[in-house]
Amino acid sequence: MPTSDFTMASSRTRALSTLVSLIFLALASLWLMQSPIGIYYQQTYHRGYPLAVLEESEIWKSGQRIWAGLNGAVDDASKSLDADSVKLTDNANQKFVLTEDFYERERQAKVEEENQRRAAAELLARRKQEAEASRLADEARLRQERAAQQAQAAAQEAALDERTRALALEAQQRAEEQRRANYLMIAPPSKVFMAGDSLMQGIAPHLLRTLKTQYGIEGVDLSKQSTGLSYPSAFNWPETISRTILKDPGIRLLVIMLGPNDPWDMPDPAIKGGKFLRFKTPEWETVYRQRIAGIIQSNAVHGVSTLWIGAPGMKSSKLDGQMIWLMQIVQDEVEKQGAVFVDTRHLLPGDNAGYSDSIIVDGKSTKMRSGDGVHFSVAGQKYLAQRILDKLHLPPPVSSQ
Repeated sequence: MPTSDFTMASSRTRALSTLVSLIFLALASLWLMQSPIGIYYQQTYHRGYPLAVLEESEIWKSGQRIWAGLNGAVDDASKSLDADSVKLTDNANQKFVLTEDFYERERQAKVEEENQRRAAAELLARRKQEAEASRLADEARLRQERAAQQAQAAAQEAALDERTRALALEAQQRAEEQRRANYLMIAPPSKVFMAGDSLMQGIAPHLLRTLKTQYGIEGVDLSKQSTGLSYPSAFNWPETISRTILKDPGIRLLVIMLGPNDPWDMPDPAIKGGKFLRFKTPEWETVYRQRIAGIIQSNAVHGVSTLWIGAPGMKSSKLDGQMIWLMQIVQDEVEKQGAVFVDTRHLLPGDNAGYSDSIIVDGKSTKMRSGDGVHFSVAGQKYLAQRILDKLHLPPPVSSQ
């Protein structure tokens, strides 16, 4: 037989053998797996399984039993393997992993982790506190520096302000002194007008004599005892002064001294025949101030300056207290109107505030007051006349001209 024919015969034999093997395997699989194949066919095609008639054959059914047995053996082997795996895992956990040491190590690891976390948090908080403390310290230092700078600036400004105020006050004082000097300037042919009560009656002659003999200045004296401003119906000084100045245009200075006859209740000028105003009440003070202001303002209209002489201390404590209150009112109103007030209370008795019969003059005790504790002695009259003269801005004495 040729070689090629033999080869072809061998190929056909192997193919046939393979085919037979496949058919056998298919039939064997169909025989063994008849139950799941039948179920699959019915679920897929929804009709009866064609080989169901073979289930009556014991030989055919034996394949189903063999398949069920194989499946049971496989399930038992799988369960056994699962049980062995669980057992091995439990043993491994007990012996190698999930021991008490493992749990202790886990606890320690957690504690260590918590400690590290807490330490990190504390460190962060401490650093924040330190940063905040540093920030607050820097702010405090800056505030202190600013406060020191502001205090220094304030001190410098206060020094400047104090210097400025001192200079302003000094300039104001000089201006006031110059104003008073100009205000009380008197020279011939100008005349001086003396007005007042019995205290002025004692002073006026001495003052007018000196003005005439030494400075050539003439004067008018209308001082009258028991007069004042409280009872113009008895003697009206505002009207008398105004009328006298109108009659004599040469008058350029009024020297007036009133007060000891005024501390009484007086009639209310607003209500004729009505109630009396009580001494030291606001209503009494208002009327008295109006009369002082009226005299000074009327003088100013006619170019006449006013030098108001205050009452001295009195021996009677009651009258002295009344004069203290009244002279405060007089001084305030006189200066408010721009005139000049001379406080004789501090001239007699010098540095003391009360009453004294005598003061030291040229090293000697000199009696200044009369026995009634109100009026002046001759020495006192001359002393007050000279103090008034010292307030005036006068020309050179006639003897030196």
